Amino acid sequence: MASAKYEREYGQHLVEQVLKGKMTRRQMLVRASVFGFSMTAAGSLLAACGGDSTDSSSSPSAAGMPAPVMGGILKLIGPAPITDPDPVTIYDQGGIVLVSQFLEYLINLNDDNSLRPVLAESWTPNDTLDVWTFKLRTGVTFNDGTPFEAEDVVATMERLLDPEGGSGGAKSQWGGVLSPKGTKAVDATTVEFTLDKPYADFPYTVSNGNYNSAILSRSYKGDILKNAVGTGAYILDQYTPKQKATFKKNPTYWGKDDAGKQLPYLDGLEYIMVEDNSAQNLQLQSGAVDCQPQTVFQGAQALFQDPNLRVDIYPGTGIREIAFNQTKEPWKSGGANLCQAVAYCLDRPAINKALYDDRSNLGYDTFWQETVFPSSPPAPERAQDYDKAKQLLADAGHAGGLEIELTVAKYLENPQLAQLIQDQCKPAGITVKINQMSYTEFYAGSDADYYGTTPWIVAPMTIVEWGSRPAPGIYAAAMLLPDAVWSSSHWDNKDFVSTFDEYESTGDEAMRAELATKLSTLQQTDTPIMLPFFISQARAQKKNVYNIKGPGSIYCDCSAAYMTTA
Repeated sequence: MASAKYEREYGQHLVEQVLKGKMTRRQMLVRASVFGFSMTAAGSLLAACGGDSTDSSSSPSAAGMPAPVMGGILKLIGPAPITDPDPVTIYDQGGIVLVSQFLEYLINLNDDNSLRPVLAESWTPNDTLDVWTFKLRTGVTFNDGTPFEAEDVVATMERLLDPEGGSGGAKSQWGGVLSPKGTKAVDATTVEFTLDKPYADFPYTVSNGNYNSAILSRSYKGDILKNAVGTGAYILDQYTPKQKATFKKNPTYWGKDDAGKQLPYLDGLEYIMVEDNSAQNLQLQSGAVDCQPQTVFQGAQALFQDPNLRVDIYPGTGIREIAFNQTKEPWKSGGANLCQAVAYCLDRPAINKALYDDRSNLGYDTFWQETVFPSSPPAPERAQDYDKAKQLLADAGHAGGLEIELTVAKYLENPQLAQLIQDQCKPAGITVKINQMSYTEFYAGSDADYYGTTPWIVAPMTIVEWGSRPAPGIYAAAMLLPDAVWSSSHWDNKDFVSTFDEYESTGDEAMRAELATKLSTLQQTDTPIMLPFFISQARAQKKNVYNIKGPGSIYCDCSAAYMTTA
């Protein structure tokens, strides 16, 4: 565990960064939470900076909320899971929202990407950041009556790290970081993670930011639908594929509110499965359902204007990744020049206006975006520049123009984004053919070699929707490293890899800022993916629905949700 000296010195380091103007108070609290500082310790840091402690865990609807009301069934609506929702392998919104109602994580994300204890009460690193020790919450039982203990955490991690287990989330977060046998139960309430290398963002990888890391019983043998054993606030009652899932309250749930009242307040949940966003919106407006965990701005204007609804806006980090597959033509031979040529065709403010009515943050093809992740270095802006795009095309041997195919799922705003890219590329002589498929087709792949056959990974150019991630390094590990299982670009930049290792191996925020500048420059220069915006997530619900937590999209924590009389 970290020594008292280490905690003191790291706290002083964070305060110094704030006093020097290198870090905001909010960012200091985020980093303090990652390193396991308690609310009391975080408040002391704020006091040392001349600020007051604030609660970072409340949702946008928290201000002026009425007193909680017991009872009722909350009806959610969203897409069906693509496959049976195995927590080890899920990767889609429907599956994640569903399993997170009866399974829990060691840690949860707050709206500002700080971390909140759940099944873990505290966590601390050693002085070199390669051993992290977690103290678990006591008195927790699974809904089958068995106690939750350290061995359940160990079994969960070993299951995820099994190379035959098929967990993309584990591979994307823990490749080169945590290996099998690296997790040890010190005693019934203490878990020790011995990492392959120092990793300053490790707690994020065992939070719900890595949605495959939901804690399962050590006795779990697969088929979660037949054996839905979890520690969550609800119990899966019935599941009808592609139609509906129902949940009842867990009478032995460990959670209590600030007044000591037993959670959950609700009697249960229903999750109605509807893929089409317009159909979801109509059901919400008709009053048939109570909440839409992820509201797509396109086509949702009526929801914002409906007097019976409230649309919460979350400062999100979600993206639509436009990937250039570096192993496929024309990107394989055209290199960074061709990728940049397309990037300079984009009118990013116009895209933001068309898709999100200016509600999202502009992006410039790097994860280290200062307006999204406040401790990031400023990224050079990329304005639309057709002259530069044409010159880059000529430099890559395509002075006469270029034809490319963009593969996209008919899901969320992706078809509209594809159309905007097509229109904006035309003046530069780039012809974009849109290959649109269903959501299921886009993510389908063979059982024998899923990642080698699924369109979202193997097509030459794709648009892939990503829910919010809590830090730029979490994104980079998931898609930009050469061994990342979710790499649609298949980018392999050795300088980026070595710099990224340095970045994640230190808790020195000044050094991390320098390394982040280099990482950002490398990513923007090669442009393996385009990031024209970071989405502010929206969640629509009836006005009598309160206290659903999580920063929008796939994060939909209903453990303390309630409904007043409509």
